[in-house]
Amino acid sequence: MPMWRIFAAASLVIAAGSIAPASAQGFAPACQNLVKELCGRVSVGRCFQDESLWASVNPQCSGDIQTMIEMEREAGEQQTEDRNTRSRGNERPTRRQQAAEIQRGLSYGGILRAGPGMDYAKLGSLQPDDDINILEDTGIWFDEYKWFKVDSPIGVGYHWGGIFCTEGRAPEGVLSSCAEDISGGGPQPAPTAGPDESADAAEYVRTTFYTDEMLTEGLSPDNEGFFTNPAVDVIHANNGPGGSCIDVNPFVDAQDYDITEIKRTLKLNASRAANGQMLVEADFRNFGERKSIVWTLVGSSGFWQVSDIEGPETGSRLGAIRCP
Repeated sequence: MPMWRIFAAASLVIAAGSIAPASAQGFAPACQNLVKELCGRVSVGRCFQDESLWASVNPQCSGDIQTMIEMEREAGEQQTEDRNTRSRGNERPTRRQQAAEIQRGLSYGGILRAGPGMDYAKLGSLQPDDDINILEDTGIWFDEYKWFKVDSPIGVGYHWGGIFCTEGRAPEGVLSSCAEDISGGGPQPAPTAGPDESADAAEYVRTTFYTDEMLTEGLSPDNEGFFTNPAVDVIHANNGPGGSCIDVNPFVDAQDYDITEIKRTLKLNASRAANGQMLVEADFRNFGERKSIVWTLVGSSGFWQVSDIEGPETGSRLGAIRCP
């Protein structure tokens, strides 16, 4: 298995809380959960540089954690070797790519992904003002901005250019410069939502969708008015004459739910993205399994509609599903 694939699997185990990659790599779920509790958003290698954390690890998990750290190290070495090979061969980086490899920036928050697109797995969530180093301009555009490969506090992954700034002149496909713009108009502020608007969006998701009645109805025709494209087209197709094609409830990324546990553990965090959409991250437990769902809303306070829902697994974005 190529090392970058192993690294992606390990990152999912640590940062996204995915059960499947843990099983595939032979990691015990209890050890995976322990790493998540101890390290949070930080990669396991960086996390356990703090030697004091080993006192919190039971002997049964020591081997798994050492393996995770070794996998990350080997994946990093493989990435370095691949870059060196490209620089020595015919596929030499362009001047733009060379500049991007050393250019620093600041994230405005959002999701770090395993590849340059919305359908790639979520490696973790960056926070506003997290330092990043731009390693590569992928050349892949999405909604007027590009995807860039970056090094971040939670590891190497892909960050959308619409939600970060760079030191100096911003390259093509990045939202802005972190310092003064070219015209001297002053610092470029991070796109933010007012506290009342963020709270309203989070409360909208909580009170509208995480109720027993709504979870029971799921993607029924009666609920289509809460959605807009691309999600509404998928809901139309799912409710078409041929029968449903979606076998899980995207609100909880499962076929069944425990409303009591969901309400007890539900935590919501909302932030406005550079493209104007509101992202609401919902974290909760369902039958003991941790879930992380990202709701994409359009509109403003009192007039929200859901344009997409994304679960923790690759390909679990509602808008990307294609019903026959």
